[in-house]
Amino acid sequence: MNSSFYSYLESYEKISIIVPKNLYDPKETYKLTGNGEVIDLIIFEHFSIGDEEKIVANFDAYLKLEEPYYVVSSNGDKSYLRMGKIVRTPLFDSIYHYKKNDLGYTYSKESTKFKIWSPTAKEVKLELVSPKGDTEMIIATYRRQGIYRVIVDKDIEGYKYRYHINVNGESLIAVDPYAISANANGEYAYIVDKNKFYKMKKYHFRNDNNVVIYETSIRDFTSLFKNDKTRSTYDYFTKEFKTAGNNDAGIKYLKKLGVTHIEIMPMFLYGGVDENNRFSEYNWGYNPVLYNVPSGMYTTKPNDPYARINELKRMIDKIHSYGIKVVMDVVYNHVYDALKYPFEVMCPGYMYVYNREGIRTCFSGCGNDVNSTKSMVRKFIVDSVNYWLNEYSLDGFRFDLMGLIDFETMNDITLDIHESNPNILIYGEGWKMTQSNRDDTLAHMFNKCVISDIGFFNDRFREGIKAYALGKNYDMNLVENCILGSCINKFLFKYAHQSINYVECHDGKTIFDYISYTEPNMDIDEIKSRCLLSLSMTILSIGIPFIHSGMEFYRTKYNEENSYNLPDRVNVIDWNMIDSNKKDIDFVRELIRFRKNHDVFKLDTPTLISKNTKITFTGLDTIIFDLYSDKEDIRIIFKNNKESEYFNYDNYEVKLSSLLISSNDTLSGIGTMVAIKEKNL
Repeated sequence: MNSSFYSYLESYEKISIIVPKNLYDPKETYKLTGNGEVIDLIIFEHFSIGDEEKIVANFDAYLKLEEPYYVVSSNGDKSYLRMGKIVRTPLFDSIYHYKKNDLGYTYSKESTKFKIWSPTAKEVKLELVSPKGDTEMIIATYRRQGIYRVIVDKDIEGYKYRYHINVNGESLIAVDPYAISANANGEYAYIVDKNKFYKMKKYHFRNDNNVVIYETSIRDFTSLFKNDKTRSTYDYFTKEFKTAGNNDAGIKYLKKLGVTHIEIMPMFLYGGVDENNRFSEYNWGYNPVLYNVPSGMYTTKPNDPYARINELKRMIDKIHSYGIKVVMDVVYNHVYDALKYPFEVMCPGYMYVYNREGIRTCFSGCGNDVNSTKSMVRKFIVDSVNYWLNEYSLDGFRFDLMGLIDFETMNDITLDIHESNPNILIYGEGWKMTQSNRDDTLAHMFNKCVISDIGFFNDRFREGIKAYALGKNYDMNLVENCILGSCINKFLFKYAHQSINYVECHDGKTIFDYISYTEPNMDIDEIKSRCLLSLSMTILSIGIPFIHSGMEFYRTKYNEENSYNLPDRVNVIDWNMIDSNKKDIDFVRELIRFRKNHDVFKLDTPTLISKNTKITFTGLDTIIFDLYSDKEDIRIIFKNNKESEYFNYDNYEVKLSSLLISSNDTLSGIGTMVAIKEKNL
C-alpha cells in the first residue's frame, strides 16, 4: 500500500505516526480503523526527527493483533498499522504466552497437526511439498495466544514444509523454529516419523563427579583423512584408526586417555556453509539457523529426512559404548541472520534485545543478541535443550556466551534437567559482556543469582596458569587461588565444581603457539615442557579440568587466534603427532588416571578445601601443593624454572614425574612431580 505516512503500534494505548516534514500539517487529525471499529486517535506529542515529523497519539480500545488495522488521516490518506514496540511490552508477553508443549507438528499416519506461534500475523499459510515435488498451500486457522493451526488428514511423512506469513503488510517465508529435520541448508523442514529414528541404547554410567572434559569438533576430528569423502561425518567420528606409527587415534585414543566427557562444538544446523558442498567452506558452527535440527555438514546425505538424525544418534551411542559422555555446545545468545530467523518473521521486533533508540544491540559481536527474558523465547530455549537431552541422550551442555542469557532462563534449564538427572553437566562462558542495566539479570560469573549447579569457564585460571607456565611469577596469589578451585574466600565462585579450568580451547591460540610466538628464541623441548606443565596444572587443580583436542601432543594452528572460518589445514587434528609425543601423552594419561583414582581432587566446598590442602612456594616460586585425606597425603610439585632445587621427600613415594630427580634429592627441569605418603590406619 502506498501512503504518505507510516504508523506503528507502540503499546496497547499508543500509536506513532511518521510523516515527511514537507507533508506535515499540524491541523491534521487521525482515526484508527479495523475489525469493524473506528477509533479516535488523540495526539498528545509531536517532534522532529531529521526530515520527518513523529506524531504520538493515544487511543482507548482493545486491538486484536491478528486483525489488520489502518490509520486514516482527515484528508483520506491511510497507512497500514505495523507492529512496533508493543511486542516488547510486558502485557504483550502476558497475553501471548503459550504454555503447551505442542508447537511444531504432531505426526501420525492418519493426520498431522501443525502449530506455529505468530501473534502479529494477519494470515499464515502452510506450504507442503510432497516427495514427488507436488506443492499445496493450506491457510492456517487462528486459535488464541498467537497460535495458528493446520490439520492435514492424510499421511504426509517425508513431506517438506514451511510457512508463508503475512506480517506488517508483506508476505514472508519462515521455516518452523521447532523443526527437527530439514533439507540441505534448512530451506524446508521435513515431517518425519520418530518411530523410524535409530533406537539408542541405555548406557549406565557411574555417578562420578570427577569430570575431565575434552573439546573437539566433528569436522576437525577426522579431517586429516582428506582423500576420504566420508571424513568429518557423524559416522566417521567413531571409526577406529591408527597413526602412521601404528598408535591408536580418534575415539579409541580418547578412551585410553581417560577423559570422561567429549564436548562437541556446534552440531545443530548452522549458516555460513553449504551443506550440499561440505568442503567448499569451513566454519566452527556458531551461526544458528535451526536449533533443533542436526547439522547437515556432517552427513553425506543432507537432503535425506532421516540421515542426519540417525547418524548423529549412532555416533552418540558409539561414544557412550566407550564409556565416554557427550556434551553439546549450544548457542542461544544470537542467531546467524537476524532478519530471516523464524522468530523475527513470526513476530518482528520480539526476539532480540533493543536499546533505547530501538536499535538491536550487538554484545555478541554477531549482529544481534537474543532476548531470553521474553517468555516465548525462554520457552523455546528450555524446550530446545530438553529436546536434545531426551531425544539424543546427551550428558551435558556448554552454553556459548552464557553471560548474555538471563539467569532465570539458565536456572530454569538447570533445575528442570537436574530434577531428573543431577549428573548432567551445565556450564558456559560467563563473561560479563554488557555495560547496561541488564547486567543484574544476566548469567555471568559475577551474578550471585546464578545457581551453583552451573559452571563457568575460568579465564583467571587461563591467564594465571599460562603466565606461570611461561615462567612469569608476578601474581602467585592468583595462581594459588586457581589451583585451589577459585572459591577460597569467594575468590570467584561459591564452590570448586563451578570452575572449568582451562588454558586452551577452540578460541584463541593453542598453548603451543602462544608460547612459541611469545618466546621465539625458546627451543622446542622447553616449549613442550612448558606446555606440558600448563596441562598438568589444569588436570591436577581443584575444579573441572578442560582439555582442548590435541593440546596434549602440542597442536598448532600456526599462530591463528580465531580460526572459525579458516581451512582444514589450520584446524585439522594431526593424529600422527601422537607418534613423536607418545611419552608426554602417556604422562598426561597417568595424570588423568591419578586424578580419577583419588577423591581428594573432588573437594568442593571452601571449608573442606582449606582444611585438606596447603600450598607453599620455594624461593624460586616452585609450587608445593599438598592434599590430605584419611588414607594418604599427596604432594604435587609444579616447577616453572630450570634451576635445580633440593626437596625433602619426607617419606613420600614418587608416583609420576616429568622432572629429573637426581640421587641427592634435587629436582631439575620444568614440569610436574606427584608423590604419595601412605598413612598407617
